[in-house]
Amino acid sequence: AEMEQNQLDRETFSCSICLDLLKDPVTIPCGHSYCMNCIKTFWGEGEEKKNYHCPQCRETFTPRPVLKRSTMLAALVEQLKKTGLQAAAADHRYAGPEDVACDFCTGRKLKAIKSCLVCLVSYCEKHLQPHYEVAPLKKHKLVEPSKNLQENICSKHEHKGHDTVSAASERAERQRELE
Repeated sequence: AEMEQNQLDRETFSCSICLDLLKDPVTIPCGHSYCMNCIKTFWGEGEEKKNYHCPQCRETFTPRPVLKRSTMLAALVEQLKKTGLQAAAADHRYAGPEDVACDFCTGRKLKAIKSCLVCLVSYCEKHLQPHYEVAPLKKHKLVEPSKNLQENICSKHEHKGHDTVSAASERAERQRELE
C-alpha cells in the first residue's frame, strides 16, 4: 500500500503540463495548479486570442488571471522532496530494455544513474546514496551507467574508449625512440 500512498501524493502535486513535481506552483481560478513557467508558456501562445483556458478542465478566463506563487503548495512540494517522495517521482523511472538497470533493486528495477567501477554494480539514485555518504565508498570511481561494466575496466584503471597497449610493447617503443 506504500506505493499507492506515494502515487497519490505524486499525482496531487504534479503539474499536468510537464508531469513533474510542481515548481513555483500557481493555482488558477478553476482550482488547478501548474508550475509558474509551464502555465506562463502555455498561455503565452494565446496572447492574441485574449482568452486563457485551463489545460485540464478547459475552463476559460478573460482577462488573463494574475499568477501568484502558491506559498502553501510550494511548502508542501518542498516537504515532499525532503521525505524522499521526490525519489518516487520523476527521477525513479523504471528501467526499460535500452536502459541500464539498478543491480540492487529487487522486483521492478529502476534506472541506474551511475555505475561504480570498484563495485562493478550499477545503482539507481536511492541505492547510490551510500556512495555519497559512507567514507570508504566515497573514494569509489562512479561513471555514467554502463551495461558492460566488466569490459570497461582493466585491473587498475578505467580504459573505456581508449586504445590500450601492453606495458612491454610500450617500453620497447620508448626504448627505440631513446636509442
